[in-house]
Amino acid sequence: MKHACVAVLVALTFITPSRAVWPEKNPAEAVRNFYAWYVHEVVNGSRPLEKEREQMRKFVTEGLLSRINKMPKGSGGLDGDFFLNAQKVDPEWGKNVAVSNYYVGKTMSKLGVILTGRKLGDREFEVKVLFQEGAWKIDEVKFSD
Repeated sequence: MKHACVAVLVALTFITPSRAVWPEKNPAEAVRNFYAWYVHEVVNGSRPLEKEREQMRKFVTEGLLSRINKMPKGSGGLDGDFFLNAQKVDPEWGKNVAVSNYYVGKTMSKLGVILTGRKLGDREFEVKVLFQEGAWKIDEVKFSD
């Protein structure tokens, strides 16, 4: 009987989805995972908004991607990185992502985000995420400065 219980627990461990495999089921984890990935890509010279659209679609709504595409670029428009509201990127921002829940609903949540970095300081903003296609995706980013 004891061996049967252990076998069931071992089986459940492998059957139950782990947070590392399906973190998008939690809005805060989805935002943390996006910024960890996004900052890493930007720091390494990749341009995710231009060259990694399929990966972006895993984290960001199609509506937000369309709105970003329609924004004028350069001074007077989008002048810098949309998701970081910055011209330069601190590599530590992707490693130090703090998320607080302002509002968590079944299909929409608002979260406070702070990216902490030593070189360029902190970035603080609000993110609205929507539950779409079985995952939490960023739909809006608001900076207060």
